[in-house]
Amino acid sequence: MNQNSLHPGFAPNVVAVVGNQRPGSGTLKLASGIADGLATQLGDTPAVTIDLVNLPLSDGSFGPELNSLVKGAQVVIAASPTVMGSYSGLLMLFLDGLPEAALLDKTGIPLMIARQARHAMATDVHLRPALLELGATCSTPSLVALESELASLGSEGLVTAWLERSGNWLSVSRVF
Repeated sequence: MNQNSLHPGFAPNVVAVVGNQRPGSGTLKLASGIADGLATQLGDTPAVTIDLVNLPLSDGSFGPELNSLVKGAQVVIAASPTVMGSYSGLLMLFLDGLPEAALLDKTGIPLMIARQARHAMATDVHLRPALLELGATCSTPSLVALESELASLGSEGLVTAWLERSGNWLSVSRVF
């Protein structure tokens, strides 16, 4: 499901927010797969994946509708490609626009795609602390995928592997 198919009053349990500058990116596909897999584990409510590159900015922010979606979710996935050793400015703009403690009582999942293995730590060094600062509990391992892994395994293979590996972490967290 994407932001274009939302109905008033719909409250997803899982929201993925993707800050890739390219529409239809590998980051979007991977985040959407993780969100859909987690939503299936949580129940019948479908996940929502928001591709920030498709949303208009108003006064430097994305608007209150997106903040409301995030506020109502149990799980928030923050996804970005690695840009200059950190996460994208597009995702940073979204996170900076959230109110203080916006992710309190939520499970945050940092997800990044890196070109080179030396950038794999960016997820835990930059993105995880941003989610923690907003109040999220990050009880799972970060999902870091190299572009080469994404090309060889595909997003489905990486989603399956991460969900299998992280199921133990999620089963003991407040999400379930």
